[in-house]
Amino acid sequence: MDSLGALYSRASSHIFGDWNACGKAMGLAPWQDHAWDDDTEVEGEMKKEQRIVPEMIDAPIVEGKLYVDGDLKINRMSMKGMPFISRVDSDMFDDEGNMVRTKRYDFDDNDYKGPTEDKNDEKKDDGDSTPISEKQLPTRVALDAIGLAARMQTDLETVGMDFVKHFKEQTGETNLCLAGGVALNSVLNGRLCRELGFENAFVPPYPGDDGIAVGCCAYGLFGGQAGEDKSAPKLWNESLSPYLGPLPTSTEMAEAVAWAEPWLDVEIITDEKRRIDILVEEISSGGVVAIYNGRSEMGPRALGHRSILADPREKGLVRFINEFVKKRESFRPFAPSCLAEEASEWFDLGDYAAAVDNNVSPFMSLTAQVKKSKREQIPAVTHVDGSSRLQTVTPEAEPFYHKLISAFYKATGVPMVLNTSFNTLKSEPIVESPRNAVRSFLSSMGTIEILVMGDYVIKRKDANVRKLLGEEQKNGLMTQPSFPIRAGAVDYKNTFTVDKDDISETKTFVRMPGRPMHNPKDEWFELVDDLEGQLLGLCDGSVGVNDIMTQFAAMSGDENQQFDKITDYDKVLFENIIRRLIRLNEHTLISW
Repeated sequence: MDSLGALYSRASSHIFGDWNACGKAMGLAPWQDHAWDDDTEVEGEMKKEQRIVPEMIDAPIVEGKLYVDGDLKINRMSMKGMPFISRVDSDMFDDEGNMVRTKRYDFDDNDYKGPTEDKNDEKKDDGDSTPISEKQLPTRVALDAIGLAARMQTDLETVGMDFVKHFKEQTGETNLCLAGGVALNSVLNGRLCRELGFENAFVPPYPGDDGIAVGCCAYGLFGGQAGEDKSAPKLWNESLSPYLGPLPTSTEMAEAVAWAEPWLDVEIITDEKRRIDILVEEISSGGVVAIYNGRSEMGPRALGHRSILADPREKGLVRFINEFVKKRESFRPFAPSCLAEEASEWFDLGDYAAAVDNNVSPFMSLTAQVKKSKREQIPAVTHVDGSSRLQTVTPEAEPFYHKLISAFYKATGVPMVLNTSFNTLKSEPIVESPRNAVRSFLSSMGTIEILVMGDYVIKRKDANVRKLLGEEQKNGLMTQPSFPIRAGAVDYKNTFTVDKDDISETKTFVRMPGRPMHNPKDEWFELVDDLEGQLLGLCDGSVGVNDIMTQFAAMSGDENQQFDKITDYDKVLFENIIRRLIRLNEHTLISW
């Protein structure tokens, strides 16, 4: 295929092995103009002189005029040969031949500021914060991927701008509507709206193939009425809301909370303002939160109904959310959701913005440059080239989200929050049902501090070891020890491998569809060792830690060994049992 969209997908496939990862390619392209100091250590000395810069591909991939038959010229040479996703270069290995860079496209900018163990450390002045991720330089294949992504993005903008400009001049039209998969390219959209002088522009929240369903609905309502009155039904007097997903019921949310109750701390708060205050306090202190509110968004963008939110002022959150929450490459940028009435103070929106009261991008469809005077204030939502894929929020379209951002603005002086889609499992789409939301929240392993779902304010419950051991007090009395119980039926799988040095390794995996963190796309969970597997088998709700210790003492050949007569062996065994029970609990395999 020779369409612009098909060529962009081809570049995406060459880089990421996924024709549908065009959004990732768009986020990769701006790194073309970035340069890194190579501050790696060689034989005890630091290299500071060398600069790492991606090379631009000189020959265009596509050029010419789309509106002239036969004028479009396509050069696929830069996408020939081995796909970048399959390349294994020498800089991905250490000196002993061990692969140390398994993520080809995991890199940071030259002014990297990493996340710390305590999210509040970044605000301290004592310099004692402990970084949990070190700065990553781009691999060679990443640099080549940047060059290809930048070349494809430049050509898309050049040909696309020329195409739209030509027909604007031919028709005299002052309104612009965009549809098709290319209309998800927010960088191109932003330029079309700012630079070509349109009075109005509209990009639906679902311009790709998913929007075909909306078109079919429109045709069914009032299409094909030749010669008849074609006045639009009331539904179509203005653009449809993007919030077209199912409306979760209170029963569904209550059931989802009950389903995972052993692993959740739950508070029901009916006061909307109080829920917003809790969210704002957590975000402004550097925490990451998730919101599940009303109907889900149609289209690929999370717009405040199924979103993960954070503080745009904290640059360290870029790697933290990418690596630990979303589990993806760190080069990927994050979007701001900004109060529409304040957007022009922070972003260069162009003359077009005044005509729409600054509500230029309600569906996160446009990219704009952050004003240079503001970039240091919102580094977590400012991409490497100074741009942001912006969502503008109005009280009419999104009252709850507007109130939340307004409260954050009042607390911090910044009228926006960092917004990314609420999904934490690999290849998982944006969460849909309340159970999806709870599962994704738990699967973040505590990196998301709070989930607000309807009136529920949810936190992750820590494994209560004192309750497990019967050391917890209630009403002045010691409680009975708890008996851990599996979350459901479990299947076991063992693998046995022998490497080239005849060193064997056995791994144990379990599958438990009944546990809240079960991932249907990655069903098998790897256990630490045989001990963890044996403990999981014993957790049937009828035995406590004392009983488990007695059973293991019997296995060691000393059936008369009592738990109250602690030996050094018992101490080590006890510590390992507790450690593994905590891990099984954290992964929702057992509860007590």
